[in-house]
Amino acid sequence: MTSTEMEQGDSGKQSVMQAVFLFLAAFALYFFTHSPALDDIDAVQFAMGVRSFNLWHHQPHPPGYPLFIFFGWLGTKLFNAGTESSLYCASAFGGGLFVASWFLIIRLQFSERLAWWVASCLLITPVVWMTATKAVTDMLAAGFMSAELLAAICFSKQGKRGLIVWAALLGAAAAGTRPQLFPVVAVVLGIPLKKGCVNAKTWWFAYAVLVAGCLIWLLPMWYTQWQLRPDEPFWRVYPELAYGQWRWRLNLPSIYIGAGDWSPHYLGVRFVKHILGWFWKGFGFIQSPRVLAAGIVLTTCAIIVYFRFGREAIDQRFWKFHGPWLLVDIAIVFIALPGDQRYYLMVFPPLLVIMLRGFLRLPKPWNLWAICVPALLLYILVPLAIENHRDEAPAVRLVRYLEKLYPP
Repeated sequence: MTSTEMEQGDSGKQSVMQAVFLFLAAFALYFFTHSPALDDIDAVQFAMGVRSFNLWHHQPHPPGYPLFIFFGWLGTKLFNAGTESSLYCASAFGGGLFVASWFLIIRLQFSERLAWWVASCLLITPVVWMTATKAVTDMLAAGFMSAELLAAICFSKQGKRGLIVWAALLGAAAAGTRPQLFPVVAVVLGIPLKKGCVNAKTWWFAYAVLVAGCLIWLLPMWYTQWQLRPDEPFWRVYPELAYGQWRWRLNLPSIYIGAGDWSPHYLGVRFVKHILGWFWKGFGFIQSPRVLAAGIVLTTCAIIVYFRFGREAIDQRFWKFHGPWLLVDIAIVFIALPGDQRYYLMVFPPLLVIMLRGFLRLPKPWNLWAICVPALLLYILVPLAIENHRDEAPAVRLVRYLEKLYPP
């Protein structure tokens, strides 16, 4: 083994240890600052699904989110934890995996310095923190998908067949957590295969592993729901459940773009809620007029500086790899989902690359402007995190208020 190979091995071990540290730190932060109660209707349905998995009664609602329910059930059986704690643990696990995976991704595609900056900012991005501390599927799905991206990037660099197997299985896990992500994870899997110019046999093998991985969670879920309605033909059970969940959305302009009138006003409002929402909701700039003004100035300057100083061959390779799946992910949410920013979690790491890389490439001492990004995010996050951790859900507060008015 040459000295160069030994140095690369040591560097790889060091980066893995750093990623493990980030994972544990993020997991602990998210888990111990989680919401005090289930404050989302989806979270309530997930908790009901852990106790009795019945999609016919929306426990949870279709398409089922089987892996998230499974992790919640596993926590109750292995550790004798409560249903809520198990779901919070699964969500915090996804948050840790999300942050650690993107640290390694940025380290592989850029540098260790930028990786620390992006991971640190990602850790305290309001939408990431607020999602990872709630019992919803989005964070765990984003964590698995980020890990799939990491395995895909490693495959494109090393060409080892085992890495594409890992990418396919992690993609299946992401789809099992949020089945709507299947088109996105399928695109992610195809990017390194196309880049590596592999033969048709490898293509078939990779996608066969992806489909097999999805069948591991799909068939048991399908069978359990058929057992609840044995009078239904087996082949119709899951399609009927999935279509029944999506059918009511087709007439809601606030969710499905096809139900809107496609007027300039409608499309403009949708663009503001979805795309500009990345900044005023995802980054939390809507906190106050002062924060909004600071966020607009900082974001505008970051974009200008990035396109002036940050665009190099390494940036082109980054966007060539991540552009296709990003477009598919954004299109699915923009067309068929409401503008909740938790659906756009995977957009924020590339956004932070833009905001930080340009500033960091400025000549000294101007590159110190990069510190404004985490400083602003922390300023926004701290009061939100305190409120999220202390305040009970509105429904719980209503019950306590009624108990005071009408004591038993």
